[in-house]
Amino acid sequence: MDAGETSGRCALCGSGDREIIQTQSLALLGGDEACKIDFCVCRSCDHIQQSPPVTPELMAHHYRSFATYEEFGDAEGLRAAPPSHLAQRFLNLVAALSLVPGRAYEVGCASGAMLHQFRRLGWQVGGCDLSPSAISQAEDIFGITAELGGEEQTLLAQKDLDLILVSHVLEHLYDPPAALARFHAALAPDGHLVLEVPCATAPHMLPPGWFTFEHLHYYQPASLEWLLRGCGFEIMETRIDLTCQHYPVIAIAARKSVRPADAMPAPKPSAGLQFAHSYAARDKLLWTATALRMACIQEPVFLYGAGIHTAQLLDHTGIGPKIIAIADRDSKKWGQTQAGKTVISPAELFAHPSHAPVIISSYVSEKQIIAALLEGGIAPSRIIPLYSQPPAAAPARAAG
Repeated sequence: MDAGETSGRCALCGSGDREIIQTQSLALLGGDEACKIDFCVCRSCDHIQQSPPVTPELMAHHYRSFATYEEFGDAEGLRAAPPSHLAQRFLNLVAALSLVPGRAYEVGCASGAMLHQFRRLGWQVGGCDLSPSAISQAEDIFGITAELGGEEQTLLAQKDLDLILVSHVLEHLYDPPAALARFHAALAPDGHLVLEVPCATAPHMLPPGWFTFEHLHYYQPASLEWLLRGCGFEIMETRIDLTCQHYPVIAIAARKSVRPADAMPAPKPSAGLQFAHSYAARDKLLWTATALRMACIQEPVFLYGAGIHTAQLLDHTGIGPKIIAIADRDSKKWGQTQAGKTVISPAELFAHPSHAPVIISSYVSEKQIIAALLEGGIAPSRIIPLYSQPPAAAPARAAG
């Protein structure tokens, strides 16, 4: 990340003319004070972004303690597993380019699971990530040596790469044009860039909390293509998928251009602004409904899930004083606090003498958490999901 890019100016065009769409106040893991964030639209180029963004120091703390992007499961099973849906989308897009396997480098490679799939097809692979635990997993599980750090340090030593993979990373970077310039410099003359980011479209399909702490940028197709062309890339293919994840995504394959990019006008400031207002209105309605549900709970409760969603839940509801503790499966979070509440292990939750309700604070992993709670002995009547139906109690067994 580029530490200097924390002003209130647009990261794409440099304009200081912005409109605030939504403000969040988030209690982060281990933090003493809530973090206030403004989500804005640039009135000059229509780009949606945090403005000013959270500090690089706070973001680095988040990657160390909150979002470590680790794999959970048996190492042998992970190595033998087929490509994830995300990895398969990248594999399909690269296959459509008819590229001959060469040197591939993934920015934000996490545990190396996607690089593992590319290596199976003959690619020489490498990558980088900000999470020490994820880097360790890449080596221990997949035998992939990845560099600890951001692309602004690691890519300087990379030259003549055939392929750079950027999966849900560009939205996290402070200075996207500078990052793309480094991608461009690290590629061979005929090298390719394949990236995917959340797509700012179809606001009615987006979950609550889609404007989130770790995402500094929110790309629409026109703004992303404009940005890539301006940084010296030729767009080869753009794919928008509305249903492959919990929100729409846009994937773009681009080729390094050897000639200067033609001057292109920025997108007109209307589509981004309209989208942002539409989504903010929907988000407010969704959180208002959740707040009404939380207000009906009178007794103490547990939360399951220490993370940004919980920070947003605390910001939008009055559930905080009723929380006994927050359970999470990530051992690095155990013993830390969020909003003054201790993070405990699932085992501690299962063994706790209280029979208080357990609210699942996760949109993405809600079904998996329900299954884990049931397996741990939590009665269905105690489980309160926010986005799906509560689990049904097992039918009574007839006397034999």
